[in-house]
Amino acid sequence: MAYLVSQQAKRGCITIAETSSIQELATLLAKHNIGAVVVTSADNRSVGIVSERDIVRYLESAEEPDLNTKVSEIMSPNFISCGLATKSSELMELMTEHKIRHVPILDNDQLVGMVSIGDVVNRLIEIYAEENAQLRQYINT
Repeated sequence: MAYLVSQQAKRGCITIAETSSIQELATLLAKHNIGAVVVTSADNRSVGIVSERDIVRYLESAEEPDLNTKVSEIMSPNFISCGLATKSSELMELMTEHKIRHVPILDNDQLVGMVSIGDVVNRLIEIYAEENAQLRQYINT
């Protein structure tokens, strides 16, 4: 199991109902200091992802923005996810290729967590620092 993804899966994932309002979404994102959440249906299925960027796009494009608009109207229904075995380097490639900053983690089609670009970058920095320390130790022995 990949270290980063398994750690993030242990943290769980904050979700929002597709019937929630943009106002509720903004409050949730601010409260938890996060940039995106998975949108769930009444039967608790993952049906989309919605981010701060989606809120901004809606506010810029709507003639008369309404913060009571449902999250389902601004979410991305086709989201890219990863599994528990996904490696940090694979996540970086996936995020770069698709120009996304958040990837839900699914285990047997069940939502178990979320990985952000910040999580991936921090993990890659850790890996490089560990490798650097090992090389220094090897050189000095």
